Amino acid sequence: MTGRPGLVVALLGLVTITVYGAWYYTFGVLLDPIRLDTGWDERYLATSFGLSILIGGVGAIGGGWLLDRYGSRFVFSLAAVVSAASFVSAATADSVWVFGLSAAVGGGAFGALGFYHVTQTVAVRLRPESATRAIAVLTIWGAFASVVFIPLSAFLVGRLGWRMALIVVTIAAVLTLLVGATLLRTEPDRSRRVGAVLVDLRTAMRARRARRFLLSQALAGMATAVVLAYQVPAMTSAGLSLTAASFWAGFRGFSQLGGRIPLMPIVDRIGVARTMQVAYLSIAVGVLALAFAGTPLLAAVYALAAGFGIGAFSPLVGMLSRELFDPSSLGTAMGGVSLVFFGAGSVGPPVAGLVSSLTGSRTTVVIGSSLFLVMSAVLVAQVGVRPER
Repeated sequence: MTGRPGLVVALLGLVTITVYGAWYYTFGVLLDPIRLDTGWDERYLATSFGLSILIGGVGAIGGGWLLDRYGSRFVFSLAAVVSAASFVSAATADSVWVFGLSAAVGGGAFGALGFYHVTQTVAVRLRPESATRAIAVLTIWGAFASVVFIPLSAFLVGRLGWRMALIVVTIAAVLTLLVGATLLRTEPDRSRRVGAVLVDLRTAMRARRARRFLLSQALAGMATAVVLAYQVPAMTSAGLSLTAASFWAGFRGFSQLGGRIPLMPIVDRIGVARTMQVAYLSIAVGVLALAFAGTPLLAAVYALAAGFGIGAFSPLVGMLSRELFDPSSLGTAMGGVSLVFFGAGSVGPPVAGLVSSLTGSRTTVVIGSSLFLVMSAVLVAQVGVRPER
C-alpha cells in the first residue's frame, strides 16, 4: 500500500480519528453520565483522564522509539491489544478505582502509540518526497475526530448507556489500528542505539528555540487537556443541553478544517512560529468564550475560534519538530515533544476537577486555560522557524 500515497495518508487519518475520538473526545461526553449513574466523585473521574494523559505523554517517547526501532506494524498492534483489554475492564468496572486505572492505561496506550508523534512520523517516512504536505493532509483527516466521536458518543450514551458506548467506540479504534498494522509498514532502523538517539535529543534541547518551543507545549498541554475534558460539561453547566453542547463541541472539531486547509499559504507568508502564535491566540479567544457558553452565539464563537487555532496547531507541531530534530530519530523526538505536552497536560484535569468540586463552578478553570494559551503564544513567537516545502 506504500505505493499509493493518497490511501496511505487516508488510512493514517482514520487511525488518528478513531484513536483521538474513542477516549480524548468521548470522555467529556461520558463524564456527567458516569457521575450520575455511579455516584463516583468528579475529582476521581477527572484524575483518571489526567492520568491517561500522563501515561500517554511519558509513554510517547517510548512509543516513538519503538516506531524508530521496530516499525509501525508493531506499534499499531501493541496499541490495539493494550487499549482493548483496558477499556473493556473500565466499561465493566464496579469501582471508581478499577475504572480510573483501567481507563488511564487504555487512554495512555492510545496516546503513547497512536497519536500524531506516531502517525505524522509514519506519514513522513512513507511519503518523504512530500513530507510537509503529508503532515498537513493527515491533520485535515484528524479534524474529524471530534466531529464524529462527540455526537456519536452522545448518541450511544442515550441509546445504550455509558458502558456500552465506551465499548463500541473502543472497538472502532481497535479495528482501525489493526487495519493500519496490516496495510502500513515503515522500515525500522535497528542500527542506532538508544544512547545515540538520546545524544541527538540532548543536543537539540541545548538550542534556546527548542526550549521555548517545549515550554510553550507544556503550557498549551495543560490548557487543552482541561478544554478536552470540560468543553461539554462547561457548556451544559452554563445552560446548554447535552445534545446542544455535544453539537457545538463536534462543530469545533469540524471548524479545525478552517485552520488546516489554508495553512500552507499562511505558513509561506508569515512562517511557522508566527502562524503557531496566531493559532494559540485564536484558541485563547475561543476558550474564553467557552467559559460563558450558555448561548448558541458564544458556543459558536468557541467552536470557530478554538477550532481554527487547534486545527492549525497540530500540523505546526510536526513542522517545527522536523526543523528542530534529526530526521533519523524523528519518532523518538516527537515522542519527547508529546511527553512534554501530555505530561504537563496531565496536571490540568485533576486540578480542574478539584477546583470545580470545591467551588461548584467550571468557569474559573476554563478562564485559566485561556491565560495559559496567551503565555504559550508569547513564548513560541521567538522560536522563528520556517519549513521547507
